[in-house]
Amino acid sequence: MRIEVNGVRLFVDVEGAKLVPDGPRMREKPTLMLLHGGPGADHSNYKPEFSRLSDACQVIYYDHRGQGRSDASSPGFWNLDQWADDLVGLCEALEIERPVVMGGSFGGYVAVAYATRYPEHPSKLILCSTRAQAPDFERSLTVYERLGGADARATAARYFADPSRANQDEFFRVCSPLYFRTRPDPDSMRRTVRRPEVAEHFRRGELLKLNYLSALSNIKCPTLVIGGEDDPQIPIQDQVDIANAIPPHLVQFRRVPNAGHFVFRDDPLVVDHIREFILA
Repeated sequence: MRIEVNGVRLFVDVEGAKLVPDGPRMREKPTLMLLHGGPGADHSNYKPEFSRLSDACQVIYYDHRGQGRSDASSPGFWNLDQWADDLVGLCEALEIERPVVMGGSFGGYVAVAYATRYPEHPSKLILCSTRAQAPDFERSLTVYERLGGADARATAARYFADPSRANQDEFFRVCSPLYFRTRPDPDSMRRTVRRPEVAEHFRRGELLKLNYLSALSNIKCPTLVIGGEDDPQIPIQDQVDIANAIPPHLVQFRRVPNAGHFVFRDDPLVVDHIREFILA
């Protein structure tokens, strides 16, 4: 379905009921809002793994403005403040209060912007394979070289320096297979609806100025930080930095060995950990 939010139509998909019979009453389950990566991608990488949570919570997938199956909007609105506002607007349109919000990769950037901009809005926050500050590209290049050799390092370096369409295509051909460590999905990238112009716009601009690390002290809800120890795109040290910046009484941190960028795909237990966190 498409939902009108802040002047655009966002593509939204839902798994699981909000209200379920429980004896003489209808019991309300938590709602999990899933913020996909990219930028310029769609929600499909969360499927089918997160379908497993639909018995415990209502799972809502959506494509960010300008991405996937949502309206393109225009470059002036392709920024983290707007994407964060769109999340709040979508919750208002669907009458969702106090959601659990999970952001993976680029979706984590949106989740961080949202949680620091609207600290009272989420009930819980999950930050997966993401960062809160401008990238240290040498961190990534070191892991790409360890996993894929000199060719992977050189391809990633070209893309980081110049995220043009040609360099994006070569990066996905050479480097995206290194996102997976133990459970690769060769069809994952093929089924993704891509908007390369959004990726180029963001990577040339706002990504290089990302600076939320100090603002993480303003987070007010329980937060789970998850990272794969073999993630080449957003290395584990970026998640360490996030976990260290959130108030200690609110944060849980899970380092997942033998896991890459799609940590929940490499290790199915990650989804079980997320379930435990949501229901705790």
